[in-house]
Amino acid sequence: MEKLNIQPSAAGYSVATAGDLASFRGKAFVKDVLGTTSVEVSIGSLEPGESVPFFHHHRQNEEVYLIVSGRGTLLLDGHEVGVASGSIVRVEPAVSRQLRCEGSETLVYLCIQGKEGSLEQYTMTDGVIEP
Repeated sequence: MEKLNIQPSAAGYSVATAGDLASFRGKAFVKDVLGTTSVEVSIGSLEPGESVPFFHHHRQNEEVYLIVSGRGTLLLDGHEVGVASGSIVRVEPAVSRQLRCEGSETLVYLCIQGKEGSLEQYTMTDGVIEP
């Protein structure tokens, strides 16, 4: 699959599918399909030997990379960090970054962005157990 497909939704929630994440190819942004307002999630893939075509950093958003399948290298402020299926890497906004695919299989990853320092409540402090 190369894109997210919207599923039946209703007031208060949105549903989409990317199919089998390990088979995903291309790049898709969840906000474009679900209309998220507090976090950006993208799904991406890189073929063997391919890199994101630029280095970048952010003004406000930290990123968390979750590697779904494959093997690669995250270049972070000139340091090479090896990643593989199951790796989770947090990157502060000012850190220069680029991801490249190493090995013989496609690298599939999720990238989650949120404004650094904005997490005030989470799971146990934000969740309300209903009777």
